[in-house]
Amino acid sequence: VRAKLAFFPRDTEQQKVLSLNTEPHALQTDDGLLFEWKDVGASKLNYNAVSQVETKEMLGKVRYKVQFPLGKLPKEVENYTRPSKHIDSDNPAIMAQASALAEGEDDTFVVLFKLASWTEQNVKYDLSSLTADVSQKASWVLENKVGVCDEMTSLFIAMARSLGIPARFVSGMAYTTSDKFDENWQAHGWAEAYIPSVGWVPFDPTFGEFGYVDVTHVKLQESMDPEETATKYEWRGDVDIELGKINIDTSVDSAGAKSKDYVIIESEVLRDEVGFGSYNVVKASVENVKNAYFATTLHIGSSSEVEIDKKKVHM
Repeated sequence: VRAKLAFFPRDTEQQKVLSLNTEPHALQTDDGLLFEWKDVGASKLNYNAVSQVETKEMLGKVRYKVQFPLGKLPKEVENYTRPSKHIDSDNPAIMAQASALAEGEDDTFVVLFKLASWTEQNVKYDLSSLTADVSQKASWVLENKVGVCDEMTSLFIAMARSLGIPARFVSGMAYTTSDKFDENWQAHGWAEAYIPSVGWVPFDPTFGEFGYVDVTHVKLQESMDPEETATKYEWRGDVDIELGKINIDTSVDSAGAKSKDYVIIESEVLRDEVGFGSYNVVKASVENVKNAYFATTLHIGSSSEVEIDKKKVHM
């Protein structure tokens, strides 16, 4: 019996694998950890991989304008501009929506930001059984404006690919404080887009992180499509194999210092006094203190008695 596990951490720009222990011992290949049992006599086979991973902040990766539309691409990334099973980037509605968002823009990072921010603002995150159990196509997400992280990411990737920008699907673990979940650490999906002379740049439409992901994102797998499996099994002999569920447990060993702000925000209220039924305006001035592109989100909070026209703005 053989089991190949593709869902495990590797070294990347943002993370370093400090240790990786497997039981039973697994052979590490380019596409997974290969576990093997010979002359199987047990009725139940277990395998596990335990990793310690150090992540670091990777903000401001794009430091200059990259012209859009893109020119000739390296052969190794061309495949990521093509449609796949759930990322139907050749769908006319997806092509039309992406073209409308990119119209008049000549900066690749700005185009990707507009695709990601539009997805975050217009697709409602919904854990209903319809979308949580079976991943839907990007065109379905665009039509219904609802989905989970995999589907929001698929739509973003599909729009990017339709514009000739290579993009791939990333699976891993991430930390959330959302009350939709019983546990803070959850399996999660986000995207990476390829920008020439820069490399692969992460975008997470679900978390509202555009051009970066925070340090609680632990990357475990990258793929053309979200349906690519995390495990593969094969066996020989006159036996029936029943597959169990993969359990993932994540915890924090230690945390570093709080990162410095990338932006300075100053705000002022334009009117000192208001009455019932009147309105006011909050003016915000935002300064980017780093020599790089940085996307952020401004939020406005208030008491329940105050109605706000726009509670958040992506910049």
